[in-house]
Amino acid sequence: MDVEAAAARGIRVAAVGEYCTEEVADHTLALILASERRLRDYDRQVQAGYDWRWNEVRGLRRLAGLTLGIVGFGRIGQAVCRRARGFGLAVLATDLRVEDEAIRRHGAEPAELDDVLARADILTLHCNLDAGSRGLLDARAFAKMERRPLLINVARGGLVVEADLADALDRGLLRGAALDVLAEDSPDLRHHALAGRDDVILTPHVAFYSETALEDLRRISAANITAFLEGRPRDVFRLVTPLAGAA
Repeated sequence: MDVEAAAARGIRVAAVGEYCTEEVADHTLALILASERRLRDYDRQVQAGYDWRWNEVRGLRRLAGLTLGIVGFGRIGQAVCRRARGFGLAVLATDLRVEDEAIRRHGAEPAELDDVLARADILTLHCNLDAGSRGLLDARAFAKMERRPLLINVARGGLVVEADLADALDRGLLRGAALDVLAEDSPDLRHHALAGRDDVILTPHVAFYSETALEDLRRISAANITAFLEGRPRDVFRLVTPLAGAA
């Protein structure tokens, strides 16, 4: 949403971002667990290969004691942190808009982005997509990942340069990737560089979804519209566009 263009035309813009915090955090942990526990490989072994041997899939890691790096420590990043600590993960977090002390209060260690890239065993993205973050993870960023991490992205596809990610996976710089978003929504996956790979899990931009989340989305959206029409935007209205008298 181009909020500056909207503001120039006198259009108020409201956000309903808080409606799916728990779902996105849950999906993040689901992708971590599915990847680290190799659930897709085990399912294929049993269902397609009718093979019940325990040691057919190897190389699993114990989550407890690994380091999770969180890029973006707003409401979703914080919810992921709470869940991750329950699995015994140490948490690093980076977010220029969140004070270090606030990060520490949530049980995470504040760190610069390069430090997170170097130290994370699992890296998860929860930051906004803007001019400064587009292409945040490119070839240079992947080269800084010293621990061959698993990459999780449930934020925005444009944060990752997909060709560079595919190359990094081919070169063994990452353990794998689990992505709920791609740079293009609803892409042609028949020719996509990240589709059909054994080291990539893809879900179709569904991290937000539960029936409860959809109910919240409708309720909050209706409340925002009602508040605006009644002239009380400060009560409920989550304003993004700063307009006189409505901040």
